[in-house]
Amino acid sequence: MNKMNRKIFTVIAFSLMLFTLISCNTGVQESQSTASVSGIGTVLAQPDMALINVSFSHTAPTTREAKTAVERIIQRISQILQEENIEDKFIKTISLNYDVEHEWRNGRMVRIGQRAQQTIAITVNDLVNKPERFPSLLDKITAIDRVQVSNIQFDIENKAELFKQSRELAYQKAFDKAAQYAELSGRKVGKVMTISEAVSRDIAQTRAWASNVGFREQVAYLDGESSGSTVPAGEYGVTSEINVVFLLK
Repeated sequence: MNKMNRKIFTVIAFSLMLFTLISCNTGVQESQSTASVSGIGTVLAQPDMALINVSFSHTAPTTREAKTAVERIIQRISQILQEENIEDKFIKTISLNYDVEHEWRNGRMVRIGQRAQQTIAITVNDLVNKPERFPSLLDKITAIDRVQVSNIQFDIENKAELFKQSRELAYQKAFDKAAQYAELSGRKVGKVMTISEAVSRDIAQTRAWASNVGFREQVAYLDGESSGSTVPAGEYGVTSEINVVFLLK
């Protein structure tokens, strides 16, 4: 066989091999029809804990006087927290500042004293079994002059079961979608090819949500027949979003 014939034979053999591979690949693709769908699951529950920030400050001629005044306030708050059975591990200082206080007078900045400020974060648990605990705590703390309450947030202490339920719900929704697409195309849902999680996070529901609006706007005081206050917590939840690829038979 001469060189020219060898080249022609090689080209023909390579072409046949390439055609065979393409044909096989096409056959595999045609037999592996899939449905790629997504599912979102959200589960809501009643909050069982609240987190609040309590700030207090005082301005005096000296830093020592300002510091002493703030310490007296923290002692009063600590007594209230003890009465409400708030453990020390649920109380922490998140900021403590000592600054020079100024104000503008006739176009000039004038020093008016030393300012001490402290902010503590408080976690109140077991709201489901003791719903009156949080309003009672707020009533007592806000009765102290010059105390600021801010960043009130409601949460769920243990979300593991909620996330499990939200993932199950997300998968079921994805499966329902795939089943509908399969029926429309004259197929049936087969095994799962891939599952990927797109989102798994907490979500804050806006139903009767009392958070970060300004404390006086959050708390609705009742009439003269009751001295308590109400703080609607609404519902809190978690959401999971997944992407699933199903094989269609």
